[in-house]
Amino acid sequence: MSALEHYMLTRKRPHAWRYYGYLIPCVVRATPLFDTKYVIGKISAFPSYPVQSSLRFRAREILGNLAAMPPKRSLAKVSTATSKKQAATTERKLKSSKLTPSRHLFTRCLYSQRFLLARISKPTSESSKRKSAPETGKERPLKKTKVLAGAEAPRSPPHLNEVPTQVLSIFPFGNGEMGELGLGPSTTETLIPCVNPYLDASSGSSPKPRVVQVACGGMHTVVLTSDNEIITWGVNDNWALGRDTEWDGVWRDEKQDSGDEEEGELNPHESIPAVVPAASFPPGTRFVQVAAGDSCSFALTSHGLVYGWGTFRNASGDDEFGYDSQGQLIVKQKTPTCIVGLTKIVQIACGANHALALDVKGSVWGWGAHEQNQLGRRLLRRHQEHLKPRLVQVCRGRAKYIASGEYHSFAIDHKDNVWAWGLNSFGEAGYAKEAGGDSAVLPYPMMIRDLCGKGVTVLAGGAHHSAAVTMDGKCLVWGRMDGGQLGIRFTTEQLENKDLIRYDERDKPRICLCPTIITSIGDAVHVACGTDHTIFVNKDGIAYTTGFGSSGQLGLGSQRDVEVARQVKRNDLFDTAVTWAGAGGQFSILAGPVKIE
Repeated sequence: MSALEHYMLTRKRPHAWRYYGYLIPCVVRATPLFDTKYVIGKISAFPSYPVQSSLRFRAREILGNLAAMPPKRSLAKVSTATSKKQAATTERKLKSSKLTPSRHLFTRCLYSQRFLLARISKPTSESSKRKSAPETGKERPLKKTKVLAGAEAPRSPPHLNEVPTQVLSIFPFGNGEMGELGLGPSTTETLIPCVNPYLDASSGSSPKPRVVQVACGGMHTVVLTSDNEIITWGVNDNWALGRDTEWDGVWRDEKQDSGDEEEGELNPHESIPAVVPAASFPPGTRFVQVAAGDSCSFALTSHGLVYGWGTFRNASGDDEFGYDSQGQLIVKQKTPTCIVGLTKIVQIACGANHALALDVKGSVWGWGAHEQNQLGRRLLRRHQEHLKPRLVQVCRGRAKYIASGEYHSFAIDHKDNVWAWGLNSFGEAGYAKEAGGDSAVLPYPMMIRDLCGKGVTVLAGGAHHSAAVTMDGKCLVWGRMDGGQLGIRFTTEQLENKDLIRYDERDKPRICLCPTIITSIGDAVHVACGTDHTIFVNKDGIAYTTGFGSSGQLGLGSQRDVEVARQVKRNDLFDTAVTWAGAGGQFSILAGPVKIE
């Protein structure tokens, strides 16, 4: 008799049977072995089951006592004769006792499960019709598998994700004192967009990498090429580039004589785009997307696997990435490694120090730093569960799109409802009721009513502000506004609306509580948020920027802050129609279809 049956049959307080009559049968039918943790998890997974929360708590309390009982035995090892004997004993007890219908329901579920398992296993069944062969001391020869003529070899798993093919020209601008621009060791700043000479596939006799996808981190950039190469540049202090960038301090230019050496301002291995070694990945791996955080990078394969490298930095300033096969903490992952627990992924997104993944079923996974609840679940730091990908209970498992700000996260479900969780101190998550406090957070995913049903297709977030683009070309912004992050010229009526604008102690507008349409940019197709600046792209291929510009990250030719979005000159982009934008802390990148000369 199992521990559960023994416990339930000998219990003196029969009212507990009513609780199990509803809760346990569905679990017992689902698992051949009774496991306390598994059942508790299953109970939590059925919040809509017709049982009050107090009864579920009572079930947890009772199940917790089972841990002190003798260890359970596998039903597969119980012979049919033993099962029949136990069943007969139990039937006698049932006939002699007065059981309520709910008790009968529970007992029937238990013993139908027992007889089913015993019938399936039959390892030592005496009534088996098939007799075992006599022992002759010789091993029975194995049957040879018949191979049909012309049979095909086993095929590899089908490709889940499509590979991007549009080749892009990229234009970085801003501050590059740490190699963020990827323009070489001699260029540390540019106030207007300029072509990256190492990635310009439109000109030059020598072949150049053909970029098809770009991701901007806090101080580094990751790109994917049409040749299935991952190229990185920028700060590598925490191995966000996924390759060794050690340098002896002397820059040698290939165009100069071999004896000429000069002291370079930047590490050429960080400031010049370079390929992540292919040896870091299994042969045949094909990539479809890259994503970047402050000090971490991730790549998604066509088969739905995710590779990552670098580190997450928690609120205490400690670096941590995950665990190895022996359970040891990995502080910094120097080379790409496959993220355990993620399969059939179709999209990835990164915040400053956390990551999100969307699988083919519509489930959202999150891992990384969690102090601002950007993972959407309560966690105890001592358990270190935040470093392992776990499901986010959002959209009822029917998400179709994910995005992230630095410390908050977004998801869109199949009904075009927008969900958000994480930091909300400036209303960046879009939930006005919880905005304003320094430690205001959304601990669990909340539906953002102001964005639901509007056909949102693109979401982006900075440190304390966010933006969205809808299917009909509208662009909405919300969150912190005291640095021009939103780019809106608010009317007097809007500024006097206390339900829309919140003021600071100096009586200056500080927070826009509700998503508000920005009309000065035309019909939008894309938006990107840096730490404190925003880039808008309209359907005509024109880029607009706003916010903090002290590092030249607005691309307007100056280092001034901008409160109302301004257009980036197309002459600086060589008349390239911009289709994508990305933003880091002190730099930005614009991209558009390449023009082959």
